[in-house]
Amino acid sequence: MLLTPLASAHEFWLVPHDAVTGVDQQVVFELRIGPTWPGVQSPRLKNLVDWFKAVDAQGMRTVDGRDGALSVGHLHTRAPGATVVAMRTHPTRISLSASEFNQYLEDEGLKNALALRKRYDLMQTQGREQYSRCAKSIVLVDGRSEGFDQVMDLPLEFVAHTDPLKFQSREKFQLQLLLHGEPLADTLVKAQLKSDPVKEVTAVTDAQGRVALPLTDPGLWLFSTVHMEPSGEDGVDWESLWASLTVNISFQDRSPLQ
Repeated sequence: MLLTPLASAHEFWLVPHDAVTGVDQQVVFELRIGPTWPGVQSPRLKNLVDWFKAVDAQGMRTVDGRDGALSVGHLHTRAPGATVVAMRTHPTRISLSASEFNQYLEDEGLKNALALRKRYDLMQTQGREQYSRCAKSIVLVDGRSEGFDQVMDLPLEFVAHTDPLKFQSREKFQLQLLLHGEPLADTLVKAQLKSDPVKEVTAVTDAQGRVALPLTDPGLWLFSTVHMEPSGEDGVDWESLWASLTVNISFQDRSPLQ
């Protein structure tokens, strides 16, 4: 099940238990895969993880975890402020039918890839893709958020530019999207709130790779995007990176969700 319909679902995110906690507390990370919340929990599959790291006020360390475990990793918090966690996966290949691949490109706003398929009369050919994932999560410790904007050197990465503990509902939550450390423009970004029903807003990055999103409610938000380029590797037509960020956002002028 995880390798068929969900393999083509671009959202792949980390859910920390708990996203808001204290010093010297264990935080367990769950891995979710799917088109939207709640997705499906996935175990830590063999050879999935390339690297899994965390940065806090005391520096960088590896997030512990083992293949086959239901949780993808865990750590003990060490310092007040933000503990920023990032996971990079190994590449995986997948083939989709022409109709599935074209719909995927439409849904994710991958206009350049779709334009190339049309230009070279490839709309009726299958999509052979190699993808890897760049998942990031922010854990807030002792009611503080210093370091929430830490860059983790993922190939495709969201960097928060609004303090998640100081957000005002009349404002917009600002993020920047980086591709190999440089701003990535004209890219669709989705924001989804963990709620029932799921709430979603979207925006497209500007020339500086920035988006400003009108978030509707406090809670655990998932930000996601996909970047795709033609591939020069044998047996693959496209190379894609799927990025996500989860962070619990508080509203200063409203009560948090219960």
